[in-house]
Amino acid sequence: MYTFDNYQLGIDDDEVLISTSEEHHLSATMMAQQCKRDISIISRELDPKVYNVPEFVDAVKNMLLTRRRARVRIIVFESQLIASRGHLLLELAGHLPSYIEFRKPGKEYMGFNESLFVTDNTGYIYRSNAERFDGSLNFSDKRRSKILMDVFEEMWGRSSSDPNLRKLSL
Repeated sequence: MYTFDNYQLGIDDDEVLISTSEEHHLSATMMAQQCKRDISIISRELDPKVYNVPEFVDAVKNMLLTRRRARVRIIVFESQLIASRGHLLLELAGHLPSYIEFRKPGKEYMGFNESLFVTDNTGYIYRSNAERFDGSLNFSDKRRSKILMDVFEEMWGRSSSDPNLRKLSL
């Protein structure tokens, strides 16, 4: 299992295959700690083992509080599930609503079953099947990150606010 301690966002251009929630969590946390501008996430249920962990949320919070114009945009499919069980990112969004935005995808994307996490349009974590933790990541691949961000931006443009998540972030 990788620890990702020696990987630097924007520098280390090694594609790494991952297969566990722990590897996904460790790499997402490391990327969030090094992020300077933005984090974009598409996740079915905002994977609790990855994103509902204090180390990850603290890294996001630190980035938002120390970087001017930083932002986090998240597209989730299972908003009722997330809202009912609670999530540390929802709690953080309640304190920093100008910096974190949640949306639900448009109806045309309901069959989308991939998971992606992109930081600063440079580093990414990608899983072709959101129900499994098999995937790949790279801390410095602007070309692939742009492709993933094109998918994100297309979906974001056709997404909308979700009352299940909006009421929690007021």
